[in-house]
Amino acid sequence: MIEDVIQKIRKDIDSHLEVFSDASVEYGKMGAAVFYYYYQYYFDNKEYLLKGESLIEESINMLSNISFKENHSLKFKGESIGQTISSFGKGLIFIQRHYGENYDFSENFQFLNDVLFETAKQSMSRKDHDYFSGSLASGYYFLNKYNYDKDPFSRYALNKIVRSILKDAILLNDQEVYWKSPTYNNQIYLGLSHGSAMIINFLSKIVDFRIYDGEYPELKEIVKKAISFVINRDRDFHNGFFPHKFPLSEKLVPTQLSMCYGDLGIILSIYKSIKTFKFYEFEERIEKISKITSIRKLNSAYTEDASILYGCSGLYHMYRDLFETTSDKTYLQVYKYWYKQIMSYRNSSKQNLAGFQFQYENDRKIDSSAKYSFYWGIAGIGITLMIENNKKLPKVNELLLIGS
Repeated sequence: MIEDVIQKIRKDIDSHLEVFSDASVEYGKMGAAVFYYYYQYYFDNKEYLLKGESLIEESINMLSNISFKENHSLKFKGESIGQTISSFGKGLIFIQRHYGENYDFSENFQFLNDVLFETAKQSMSRKDHDYFSGSLASGYYFLNKYNYDKDPFSRYALNKIVRSILKDAILLNDQEVYWKSPTYNNQIYLGLSHGSAMIINFLSKIVDFRIYDGEYPELKEIVKKAISFVINRDRDFHNGFFPHKFPLSEKLVPTQLSMCYGDLGIILSIYKSIKTFKFYEFEERIEKISKITSIRKLNSAYTEDASILYGCSGLYHMYRDLFETTSDKTYLQVYKYWYKQIMSYRNSSKQNLAGFQFQYENDRKIDSSAKYSFYWGIAGIGITLMIENNKKLPKVNELLLIGS
């Protein structure tokens, strides 16, 4: 049954490769390449190794033609050329790290290092530290690169980014800091997508990988104040503890539960920071919030589809990470639950997209690549199905908002 679904996903991707118009993992050819690498391993079919390699070559050729001023179509607000290049780079690292005995992408990495350091500097000058539009677009590439091969240039670039993040923290009061999002009209976000949880998650990994060469107490203090800022926005509302933005502009209504938005990204980032920095004073509250959030069930109004970015696949990966972070078997059951819900969005009689349904499917404003893609579509769903059913396959976390 699962193998049939995965094969149908592969056939639909095979038939629509022309829709991938950029080199990114999220929407583009590199995401399709990653799918084929999983597929060739899962089914022991080397034909798809060659297809993946071909897509990498096409991605490299696309990047060589990108102009930083024109002729590059951005697919959503906040996307940047730097993010597209960084995303490709993370895909390249992933494939070399997990499948790459015969690959040497060192020349590509040299190009990526140079370009992404320049885009990071431009972002830092704008005080923009967003995952898509800002310094963390490059930051997560350098983080993955350093984690892979202890590249000294990546360490240098990461320390520059960290110092800029610390410098740009805005003091709300003696106990709380936050950051603005220049690309999003200087709004102040809380979550893993664009907000404080994104920064907390990144800085925790900087310490986990022993990258920071500055004063550790200063870094620790900023992270503590960022967590305090988020925790103090807690509304004690079980279907959405945290608002998306500050100051509070939304009514007390249920909020999204997905990788892109919602409580889970905040919970996971704080859990990881507690482990990294030993912030045990936050543990009881975040544990309570986490357990309550974990009993939320499928509701299409708040978990839109089966995808990674907005759907069940993303919740599967996040709760699996939470289980591995905490060793709490509650989360083992929860990530298994969300895995099972993936099929809730599949209609076996539907002729396209391997039967999966998406709310945006007929929206002409959405790029045509979305429904086939790694983040929004069936490629990510297929990879999730394969990971759960073959424990030898690598986790995909380093390509997600949650990172390595």
